[in-house]
Amino acid sequence: MITMLTVLLYFGLILEHRTAVQAGLLPKPIIWAEPGSMIALYKPVIIWCQGSSEAQEYLLHKERSKDPWDKQLPLETRNKAKFNIQYMTASYAGIYKCYYKTAAGFSEHSDAMELVMTGAYENPSLSVWPSPDVTSGVPIAFNCSSSIGLGKFILIQEGKPNLTWILDSQHQANQLFYATFVLDAVTPNHNGTFRCYGFFRNDPQVWSQSSNPLDLMVSETKDQSFTTPKDGLEEYQKILIGVLVSFLLLFFLLLLLILTRYRYSCKKKKANASVENTQSEDNAELNSLNPPDEDPQGIVYAQVKPSRLRKDTTSKETQVVTYAQLCSRTQK
Repeated sequence: MITMLTVLLYFGLILEHRTAVQAGLLPKPIIWAEPGSMIALYKPVIIWCQGSSEAQEYLLHKERSKDPWDKQLPLETRNKAKFNIQYMTASYAGIYKCYYKTAAGFSEHSDAMELVMTGAYENPSLSVWPSPDVTSGVPIAFNCSSSIGLGKFILIQEGKPNLTWILDSQHQANQLFYATFVLDAVTPNHNGTFRCYGFFRNDPQVWSQSSNPLDLMVSETKDQSFTTPKDGLEEYQKILIGVLVSFLLLFFLLLLLILTRYRYSCKKKKANASVENTQSEDNAELNSLNPPDEDPQGIVYAQVKPSRLRKDTTSKETQVVTYAQLCSRTQK
């Protein structure tokens, strides 16, 4: 009984697997080139195709060629195969896809892979403006030029295949063909080595030799000419606050100086006025008397008010009039 159940389960799994294969659920294969998709003239390259362990055969399709372009049996792991190219030439350059065959049928094609041969023509010249050492955020321009009438130029950054630019060539009167690649605002992500190539429009996978390498160095140092509006506003606010604080301190110091001088002036005027009042009262209270009949000796008397004399503490109600002899003069 157990053996019968095992057999039925086995056949059920096989049937389910074949149904999945027929429904197009086979893993999509992956294609890549080793050591890379850009190969110099006469250098070897291997094209790899990885699919499923159920694969019985792997097939390589090349655009504009007879389908299939090549066939290979899977390796021991059966989930991949390799296609050897011993010497890279222009005939191997192109766009490739791979797929595999199982007992249930064929898988779908892999994504396209572009295999490029370099070194077909002489190398173009590469330069950069304003300088290979720039500050983050500034615009720069790469100029790629050649004396050959190449239809397109391509600028790449080594190690970063996603940073690639392609432009149609321009023609000058001196028979020079060129393209100018403008980067509006560079960042530290652009640090690295740049090269440019040229190719003809009817053969886009056959490139020239590489231009001279150009190393770009982008500094993160901020430049006032390229500060963002937010940074500029914050800087302006700091300067404005500093100016206002300095102005307020100067204002309070000036006000304190004015108040000090004013108080000193008031005290001085008050002291002068007190002295003047004392002198006026003394002059007014001293009345010179000169009785001609009673003083034959010509003695001069002055009447002094009691407020200028000491008061008797025992008798405050009695006013004392005292005549003080001021001076004597000889009788005429």
